[in-house]
Amino acid sequence: MRPNGFTYILCLYITLIGIITMLGATNIYVSKLQMEKQLQDHYIATTLKNLSLPNNISRIKSEQKTFTEKHNNAVLWYNWADSTEDYIKYETITELSNGYTLKQAIFWDTKLQKFRLLLN
Repeated sequence: MRPNGFTYILCLYITLIGIITMLGATNIYVSKLQMEKQLQDHYIATTLKNLSLPNNISRIKSEQKTFTEKHNNAVLWYNWADSTEDYIKYETITELSNGYTLKQAIFWDTKLQKFRLLLN
């Protein structure tokens, strides 16, 4: 048998294509996991904030300037931002133990006696 240089180059080319395909698939998988983790963190932070709002209605109605709460290694900060005769506005920050931070503005509608939420 004679050595065939073309077969050797073809094998290297096919191997290179396979490696690039595997690296691309791995990169897509890792990106998907990161996005799912961030979405999960967002839902956890939003849920914790929504669960803490009913407990703090009296503080919000009295326009307490700042207060904090701790829930399962998460910290929620409420900072008074503004008020008119129609609403009371607070800037909220929810920080999870893994470092994820969610900032939202909440409005207490004084006429309807309900919360309104806005994403920052």
